[in-house]
This record gives sequence, structure tokens and C-alpha cells, in this order.
Amino acid sequence: MNMRNVKIWGILLPVVLAFASCRSGKEMTVVDEQDVKEPVEWVDKMASTALKTGTVTSKLNLELHVNGKSLSVGGNCNLKRDEVIQLSLVALGFMEVGRLEFTPQYLMMINRMEREYVKVEYADVPYLQQAGIDFYALQALFWSDVFAPGKRQMWTEADFAVSRNGENTILTSQGDGVLQCQFVIDVLTGLIRNTSVVLTDRPSVPRLNWTYLHFASVDQKSFPDKMQLSVTGNGEDLTAVFSLNNLKWNAKTVELSEEPGGKYRKVPADVILKRLIK
Repeated sequence: MNMRNVKIWGILLPVVLAFASCRSGKEMTVVDEQDVKEPVEWVDKMASTALKTGTVTSKLNLELHVNGKSLSVGGNCNLKRDEVIQLSLVALGFMEVGRLEFTPQYLMMINRMEREYVKVEYADVPYLQQAGIDFYALQALFWSDVFAPGKRQMWTEADFAVSRNGENTILTSQGDGVLQCQFVIDVLTGLIRNTSVVLTDRPSVPRLNWTYLHFASVDQKSFPDKMQLSVTGNGEDLTAVFSLNNLKWNAKTVELSEEPGGKYRKVPADVILKRLIK
């Protein structure tokens, strides 16, 4: 991978890159044969412990490790439930150099250094469309949620096979879709420890691990303030660590970004992805 190309677009797009251009041959977590008899127990536990409403704003430190090379950048992370995921990358402590924004309707990526941007609907990115990845799946990762592929927030207990593995409850999505999700949930706290995503009909194409390294207390609820995304395969080893600091709940309004005009050039999403995977 060309590190000069990755300096802005690479650290701006670790989530998109992981979904759209990486491979892995790992298997899902092996679980015990014993089924959990009352799955409603984990639903109640999760609802009582984790923050699921409002806006969360914080300072962001993003570390990206690619094939033995590392990059680090600061910035801001703004999340508004069911409306936006907004990551702003800042140089020298004050100058925004890039922005990544997901909404239910579109994703937008802005490279202020080269005055380029991408704005597309999820259906316009063939890989995301095929895999059934949308805003609600990405929101679930940042907010530490369970989600059923293709059902947004309309899932029920019947959408998952529920098993127990030591101190963890294992939820594995069921259904006809090609995307399968597995959630490792701590039995005592009700918090998700790890989320795995895989395409079941293509073992060579992608697998994503999203691990929750630490939770902070926000409005007397738990919210993930350190998360690690990792994908391995296809000659690329990618790890991205999101560290959120100075978390605040409902402290300010999160505004959607305007589409850049003037001297900015709109480029297709596949152009950016091709640069990243060279």
C-alpha cells in the first residue's frame, strides 16, 4: 500500500476500507452446544446498561496500522443517534484535514488537503449493497449495539441463535442473507465484547472484527470509548484503534456537513478505494 496516498484518505476511510477491500479466512467463534433457555435475559441486561439515545461528542485519536506501518491523527467524533456518524480529522490541533460522515441516506468523505470529496448513497457502492451494509449497521458498531443484517433496528430474538461460552453469551444471526453477524456479550455486564461480520457465501471475502477495549460512564450508562477494528488477508493487515476522550452527552447540536463546493472536486468512491488498495 502506498503510504503517501493513505495519509489522508487512508486514515479517513478505515471503516469503509475494512468493509470494501479486505479479505480474511478466520472462523466465527466456537461455542458450546448448550443453548441459553431464556434469551430475553440478555435483551433486558443490554437495555439497562448501555447508552442508546441522544448525541455523544468527544475528542478522537485514531491509530491506523497497515502492514507494519503506523499513522496517528487527532480529531473529533460526533454521533447523533439514528441521524449521523461524523469523524473529523485535525492536524496541528486546529486545522481540519479530512471528514467522514455517515447518515441513513448517504456517506460522504472530504479530503481538504487535496480538495476532493465523495458523496454516495449506499446502494451506489456495489460491495455495500451486496453485503447489506448501511448506516444502521455502522451505527451499531460505534454504539455497541446488536443488529440483524438487513433489518435495521427491527430485529427480534428469533433472528439469532443464542449459545453460551464460559462467561459470554454468543449471538449468531440467522436468516437467508449473505451477511452473518456474531456478537460476544459479557454475561455479567450485558456489554458486547466483540462483533464479527462475515459473508457466508464467500469464505475468501471479507471478515471484520470490532472489539470493545473499554467502556466509559456517560449519563450513568456504558458507552464504548476505545474500540479496535481489525481485518487480515489479501496481503493486507489493517488495524484501526478509535480512542474517544472527553465524552459528553447531549452537550451540543451535531449538524450535518454541507456538500463542498467552489474548488472542491467530486470523485467516484471507486477511485478512492483503488488508490487505497494499490
